[in-house]
Amino acid sequence: MHKAFEILKTHSKLGVVFSLAKATVFFTPLLLADVLSKEAFGILEYALAGLGMVVNSIINLGVPGAYPYFILRQKALRFQDAFKLHPLILLIPFILNQILFYVFDLNINFYLAFNVSYIIANQTFYSTRLKSHEKSVFAVIMDSGLYILLLLYYLLFTLNILKINIVNINITIQLYCYLYILYGVYKFYQIDKNEILFRYKQILKFSSHLLISTFLIFLITTSGRILIELFFDFSQVGIYAYYFRLSAIVVMIHQIVNIAFFKKIYTANPIKLDNYYFVFFVMIFLISMVTYLIAPLVLNHFSSFFNDTYNDNKAIYFLLSVQMVMWIATALNSNIIDRENLTSKNNPKFIALIIFSCGILYLLRNMMSLSLLTFIHLSIIYFASLIQYESLYKSKIIFKKSFFTLSVIYLVSTYTYFSFL
Repeated sequence: MHKAFEILKTHSKLGVVFSLAKATVFFTPLLLADVLSKEAFGILEYALAGLGMVVNSIINLGVPGAYPYFILRQKALRFQDAFKLHPLILLIPFILNQILFYVFDLNINFYLAFNVSYIIANQTFYSTRLKSHEKSVFAVIMDSGLYILLLLYYLLFTLNILKINIVNINITIQLYCYLYILYGVYKFYQIDKNEILFRYKQILKFSSHLLISTFLIFLITTSGRILIELFFDFSQVGIYAYYFRLSAIVVMIHQIVNIAFFKKIYTANPIKLDNYYFVFFVMIFLISMVTYLIAPLVLNHFSSFFNDTYNDNKAIYFLLSVQMVMWIATALNSNIIDRENLTSKNNPKFIALIIFSCGILYLLRNMMSLSLLTFIHLSIIYFASLIQYESLYKSKIIFKKSFFTLSVIYLVSTYTYFSFL
């Protein structure tokens, strides 16, 4: 009885913290969209979930993915101190970014994106460690740190304490970077440094293929804003990002599952996971569609951005609602790919997919619209998930129900887009 009460207490606490933290992640960009210009909001989103996210996957060197492999799967606890060297390694690209900005006049849009990438890299690293040790409440707060900061900035703006513009947001984010620097140095100072460099090199030897794989999967799944800026402008990035954020409400459900059951996902039987996953995909898709239908009835009373853009962007909102299901599938599959040490086998296939996709984008460049580009990106993510399933299948790990469910969702959504939207 006491044990049951403790479990209930723990999950209740996680539920409350998660709800508050993820509500912050969900609502803060939507609030900012109504007070920033479309271009300024597009620049911020380009940094938060576009270039910043992709660069994070490079500078993190695949180390966060290596942590559960060494500590949970291999139970090599002697490597724990070596992982604490990583935040200091992350200082190298951060310092380089400061030099490029202050000495060589790097464009502020890129400077902001690179600073954001440093924060995301730290958040990802610390959050993975916390989840690996089932410290889910702190992991949730860590994951949401950047958005909590932006919400505080927004509140200061509403109180007329700060002006809201990209320059001030950039300064705020820069100051937040310094907190991570101080914390990383403090934690490193406390550890046993015996053989730390040798063990960190061993970690990098393992994580090198994770680096390539993580970069490729991030490039595939988070490049929407980058592609839109390439084909259009930051105003269009802002519109895309707004509807992306609305659609991403279902991602919060995935995140709480991933945080609460991270250790189990990393160790559970694949047959059980397949049974859970396919039901989860159906549930997520249905929630996405219900949200898509209800949103206009609610948001037209609260958001001027929504009222100004919805009629011309219904198709984009629909496609992004479907894309969330595909994105969640690739994220869940990545956990299994990592635990089975199959990441290197996917890399050539992901590279081929990216090259093929670039060819399609080039051929369609003269007829490209925002909705068509969104559909192409959705399709790229779907095919990335198929690559993951194929690699697992070759290792006799079969996700039959998940594959079938995801394919039906993609085909039905494709027919809906071309026939009705």
